[in-house]
Amino acid sequence: MSAVHFGFVSNPIKLVMLNANGFNAYSYKSILTPLGFHAVALDMRGHGMSNLPINIDTLKNWNIFRDDVVEFFDRYIKSPVILAGHSYGAVTGILAMPEIKNKVSGFVGFDPVLLRWPIRYLSHFSWFRDITKQKLAIARHAGRRKFEFDSFETAYNRYKERGAFRNFSDDALSDYLTGGLIPNGKGFKLSCEPLTEQAIFVAQAHNVFKSIKYLPKSNSNIIFAGKGGSVSFKSGRHAFKQELGQSSVSFDLNLDHMFPINKPEFAIENLRKALSRAALNF
Repeated sequence: MSAVHFGFVSNPIKLVMLNANGFNAYSYKSILTPLGFHAVALDMRGHGMSNLPINIDTLKNWNIFRDDVVEFFDRYIKSPVILAGHSYGAVTGILAMPEIKNKVSGFVGFDPVLLRWPIRYLSHFSWFRDITKQKLAIARHAGRRKFEFDSFETAYNRYKERGAFRNFSDDALSDYLTGGLIPNGKGFKLSCEPLTEQAIFVAQAHNVFKSIKYLPKSNSNIIFAGKGGSVSFKSGRHAFKQELGQSSVSFDLNLDHMFPINKPEFAIENLRKALSRAALNF
């Protein structure tokens, strides 16, 4: 597993960040560097510079990523930290909570993906995942993504005007590509293979709701985005509110799924609040 450290790296780790599907640790430089504390962002299996193997044909849930986070905490986290995650990273962090709860003093979830139980159940079956790869637009597009480029500049210019990247600042796009491109002998390729990203999108046979109760009730902040389509559903968000309290869960129609990168000041503010509540802002 690969990780990127930010801030005062000689001090104990205060915050651990888990990336969204298709992204990487360095993508979050814009929100972790300004904190001024020692933060570490993980390249999840199949992403960034991590080279842990992944079998996309049998991948049916996100438990393998959960286990990686548990292993990382067992080996490297010695005192309580803030755990934060974006999208699939947020879900993975919650899935890991039963095993790492004693080392997490606060949790910040940026738009975790919530799907209804029929989808989660059917995702156990390879035939359903194969259909979803073609029917689910985000998965279909991921599988067809161009992943080889002659140069960094070629990749940058291609992404600059495409999809969610159109709303990225120049620095944010550069950070994403810095952490997400690796040399391939002819130029560069995406470190997260398109078919891996696609397989992760459709591997939904996990149940994040069983792990909500292990989140720190006094210092958890789950922020759901609702602009331009949502990756969560109302009763799923309500389940978080029931367990954590109304004030710990929000659904913001002004935020899109990429808000931690598109609105870094907002993300920084919420991470700082978590650090302060946990008395880790020193």
